[in-house]
Amino acid sequence: MGNLKSMSQHDLQLGVQAQLLAIGNDLSQGEFTLEDIGDYLPGSVMLQDLPTATNLYMNRYGCDKLHHSSEELKALGPDYFNNFFPQEEISIIQKEITCFLQLQDPNKIFPFYQRVKTGKNGGYEWYFTSSRIADEKGHKLIHIALPATHLETAIFRSQCLTQLNEYAYKNYQRYSTLTKREKELIILIAEGKSSGYMAEKLFLSIHTVNNHRKNIIRKLGTSSLAELIRFAIAFGLL
Repeated sequence: MGNLKSMSQHDLQLGVQAQLLAIGNDLSQGEFTLEDIGDYLPGSVMLQDLPTATNLYMNRYGCDKLHHSSEELKALGPDYFNNFFPQEEISIIQKEITCFLQLQDPNKIFPFYQRVKTGKNGGYEWYFTSSRIADEKGHKLIHIALPATHLETAIFRSQCLTQLNEYAYKNYQRYSTLTKREKELIILIAEGKSSGYMAEKLFLSIHTVNNHRKNIIRKLGTSSLAELIRFAIAFGLL
């Protein structure tokens, strides 16, 4: 894409929808689950079960905005929609989504604006939401909601994600073997910190830090700082 500053709002919206379509294709092919990549996507990412009107999954960004865990949002069931959205708008959006579902086309995206109770003091804020059918039976929808005022940042992050997708797919198994402590050290190594600094910051001995470094090199299969930085960016550590 061209310079984001020169793109119209419409172009930015189309860019977000294109990213959702590509991500949905990857998910349907079993490359990853939504839980694997949800926290690396821009904005709130939600998986909705239509028959039960239940929020099955919400990424970390969305949970932070709503001040609830994914488990708490799921436990709300249909009340999730009553708690966070204006009722007069929900009824309209539901009718439009019903028409969208009748198309039974998993390659189509349903975009719309909505207000969500994420503002200060329980106020509503505007979001641009894109939705896509997430399963063959049409019983689940993926929604990605972006703050309407932050579309430029969101599409930039989406572009970066797309560029890193292949790399992330290739290296996810390696990432999954890392411990929480090793991820902390990768961040510090990528920032150019010394073993002494890391030992002091994390309250570890130099010997323990060096052992962690050896384990990281072994698990990732590289000792290159440039490759380590690329890895950290791909998985949201930096």
